Amino acid sequence: MEEVSYRQSRLCRLLGNPAAFAVVCRLAEGKEMSTSEIAGAIGRSVPRTSNILGALRLAELVRYETDGRYARYRLKHPREVRRILDALSGFVTTTSVARR
Repeated sequence: MEEVSYRQSRLCRLLGNPAAFAVVCRLAEGKEMSTSEIAGAIGRSVPRTSNILGALRLAELVRYETDGRYARYRLKHPREVRRILDALSGFVTTTSVARR
């Protein structure tokens, strides 16, 4: 149980990072992307995006395949991640409306 709790905590911290959240949202759109494509899409530098992708790989959220010198990233568990993103979106929408 302790292992699950640690992994859940790590995942929540990662998704709480706006840049990491943006990466996951872009990849949830369903296409494979290179580090530079992701960096351009989220408005971050390639080195920063690479660090974020490394953390997401360690958390087992993304996987990659190499094509020569380049890596193409995609979600490791797309259906489950999309459900998490949908739930978060619904929660944010609900709490934003309730507070106004």
